[in-house]
Amino acid sequence: MVSCLVNAGVGCAVKPVSIIPLAFALGILLQSLPLGAKEKAPYFQDQYSGRIVSDMNMAADLVIARFYNAPRYDTTAPAFALVDLETEETVFLKHLHQERPVVLLFASWGCDVMRDSISELLAVHEEFEDDFDFVMVYIREAHSLDGLHPVLGKVEDPSTMTQRKAAARACREDLELPFRILVDRIDDRVATRWAAWPIRLFVVDTEGIVVYSGKPGPWGYSPGKGFEASLAKELRKHEDRFSQMSLEDFLRSYPRPKN
Repeated sequence: MVSCLVNAGVGCAVKPVSIIPLAFALGILLQSLPLGAKEKAPYFQDQYSGRIVSDMNMAADLVIARFYNAPRYDTTAPAFALVDLETEETVFLKHLHQERPVVLLFASWGCDVMRDSISELLAVHEEFEDDFDFVMVYIREAHSLDGLHPVLGKVEDPSTMTQRKAAARACREDLELPFRILVDRIDDRVATRWAAWPIRLFVVDTEGIVVYSGKPGPWGYSPGKGFEASLAKELRKHEDRFSQMSLEDFLRSYPRPKN
């Protein structure tokens, strides 16, 4: 049955499609994960790291394999060091949250869910940018012209850092992104450790603790302002792992610093 669901699925678009979407296939698979299953130690690379996501089977296997890799809320954020798209300097996570909590958006230009919800995300950014820093981590394309459902892609999946940086710049210009962009290594080291592909949101506080752990994308991606990914309600809640609120609702409930 799982195989049939995976092979039937196409696309993770928010907009309705005539056949079973990726969100539904993977949503069903994630519901099948046993509660209380023994977790393996998290890792930075696996057999999918650095590879183009080429078909539905690979997409499903990738997300399932990394499910328990994502940091839970109320746990220490996994450290990383990434290149800043503008300055080319190496930026450490510990420096991002020194003064204010940081919102981390893991995404790519080839993610149709991000493109479809960008106005809602930018509205959240505008409302909360005085109290939170927003940083995008540019990761492997969710859809590429040479990979899974190329009709949704924007570029061929980068195979070098130069190409990934170029894709990140094109994404920033196309979507008019106002926040800092860091670029994941071509071996997907950070995206793998944070179980971030194809799109995901986290918030890390000034103590380095993950205080908001967004549900797995695309179906669990929830920036707020009324946006809800397709079949979001079909995903098991996993309340011990993921924050149940949208990013907007979480930021609104988060204690503001006293002036």
